[in-house]
Amino acid sequence: MMEEIAEKLKEIFGDINLVRLTGGYTNLTFLVEGTNPLLVAKVVHLSNEDTMNEVNCLNFLQGTGVTPIIHDVVDISSMRIVLMDYKNGIHGQSILDSEDWERGTILYKGIGKLLALQIHTNDFNGNDKGIRKSNIAMLKDADLDLDYVPVELTKQSKEILCRAELNEEQWVLTHGDYGSHNVLFETEHNVNILDWEWAEWGNPLNDIAWVCWFTKLHYSEKALLLITAFINEYISHYPLVISSEQLKACCVYKVWNILIRVSNAPVEVQNEWVRRLEWTIKTDFSDVCQTIA
Repeated sequence: MMEEIAEKLKEIFGDINLVRLTGGYTNLTFLVEGTNPLLVAKVVHLSNEDTMNEVNCLNFLQGTGVTPIIHDVVDISSMRIVLMDYKNGIHGQSILDSEDWERGTILYKGIGKLLALQIHTNDFNGNDKGIRKSNIAMLKDADLDLDYVPVELTKQSKEILCRAELNEEQWVLTHGDYGSHNVLFETEHNVNILDWEWAEWGNPLNDIAWVCWFTKLHYSEKALLLITAFINEYISHYPLVISSEQLKACCVYKVWNILIRVSNAPVEVQNEWVRRLEWTIKTDFSDVCQTIA
């Protein structure tokens, strides 16, 4: 299949070479050497419904300067190739993994400002632009009867989800998987956001909660330092009431969407997300709210 994809791209661009990319990109993503400007080819199966969601979102955000520009979408056999700009920068998570907390704080301030000024300023006006809409109302009413999720965790999840805010008048464009793991960072003022497959119209707290969740889960010792920088920068540009109850409800909402996605995944993957659900339910988010200036 990769030979067929390479031949197709050579038909379009001539003498090119494909170089596998890692760090901030999905597993089947390649730098297309020989194009001007440099392009990235993301290769996915045609059955992947997230792909066109991402394409529609990137087209909607074209011109903002914080996302790659889509150049073409090419279907070949059972695969789809999305061609977009190559973006320079350091993968944000590598900064945290190197324990450079000073730079990590700058990174979190940068993504807070960008989220407030260039993403969440896109209000939902009833036209979804081909971008999915939040299914929080459906989850609140659903039975949530996945056989690999313990009944008690399901019950606790329902109780938390019942407190989630549903007001569509507050909906904005959300990234859906926002955080350092989907960032290419150059400076506080030059940040590019990748991987918009999970973008949706929804409550802005969904993105904020997910940054808090990811940071607390993976970098617990420095979580408050990083989250404080992120949230205070965000609300300095986009004032928003943030409560621990709503943060937890948003996190449970996000985790349940992933649990549904992994219904056919290996058991170890399902078990890991069940573990993360339990962790989410038990985690106290009140310390996050106490850091707001």
